[in-house]
Amino acid sequence: MEAKKIIGLGSPLLDIQAEVPAEFLEKYGLTLNNTYFAEEKHLPLYEELINIPTHSHVPGGSALNTIRLARWMAQAGQGQVKFIGCVGKKDKFANMLIEVTNQDGVTTLFDEQDQPTGKCGVLLCNKDRCLVPLIGAAAHLSEDYVNQHIEDIKTASVLFSEVYFLYPRAELTKKIYKVASENGVNTCLTLSSVNAVSDKFNDILAVLPYVDYLFGNEEEVEQFAKNLKFEGDLSQVMQQIAAYEKHGQRERVVVCTQGKKPTLIAKKNEVITVEVQLVDVSKIVDTNSAGDSFCGGFIAELLNGPDLVKCAKAGNYSASQTIQHEGSTIPKYAPVKTW
Repeated sequence: MEAKKIIGLGSPLLDIQAEVPAEFLEKYGLTLNNTYFAEEKHLPLYEELINIPTHSHVPGGSALNTIRLARWMAQAGQGQVKFIGCVGKKDKFANMLIEVTNQDGVTTLFDEQDQPTGKCGVLLCNKDRCLVPLIGAAAHLSEDYVNQHIEDIKTASVLFSEVYFLYPRAELTKKIYKVASENGVNTCLTLSSVNAVSDKFNDILAVLPYVDYLFGNEEEVEQFAKNLKFEGDLSQVMQQIAAYEKHGQRERVVVCTQGKKPTLIAKKNEVITVEVQLVDVSKIVDTNSAGDSFCGGFIAELLNGPDLVKCAKAGNYSASQTIQHEGSTIPKYAPVKTW
């Protein structure tokens, strides 16, 4: 039997991280603990960062992080986990991104456009950080390229994307989810951030009928429910979101993470609570990728069937491992299945 496949869709970025002196920040008009979407004056910054001998570069972007973690959690083979996105043409940053994504076992289905490859400068100074993202080519995935790979979408077991991707490509995302849903693919979408939930509310509603699994943390889910004018406690509004208009063969499942508090999973007439195995505080290094990582573990376990408790436990395990490393680093060891 052919191995089950996961396909991701989103904005692939190259995260370039380096320790920099305060003068570097001043030169580009940056201050720590802030995010600056790159302007013209910031463009030379990425070249400078990769010329710092101690820099590191890894694949980035929320959906790509989830897909890389899913590949690790599933211990999936070559060609089993793929990611659709867009990078720059004949661009050395594109080559770097493809190389490190492939090293993580993910097959890159990357369109190429006349835009710079998406990247994010992660500037570290005195244990604080400053982020300088440039979305670039990541926002320019073409419908023609998607059509060339439509069989990969139709034959996948799981499709995963992010609300962030609705900013540049809402109509295309809706089309992809409709095709996937009509072909029985487990369709998964993460709410991305509280701001994204409000900014892209109408676009989320357009895609939602084709979404089998909707992920978010408590703030994102509560904001989405508020936008829908649903009332009640978190469990109640999750059930109302699960009951919202739905096409395809499955009932919708809404999954809400709450940090170290229990994970909640709602169908329209049921709520399941899954306890979180806590990590010793002294071992926690970086919680920024915990949500992406949870989704990765969940969808990896979904390949084995829709046992929602097992999926949530796998998600929590994946997140518990990621938070013990810097960024969305893939652990060097195999996951230890305890669920």
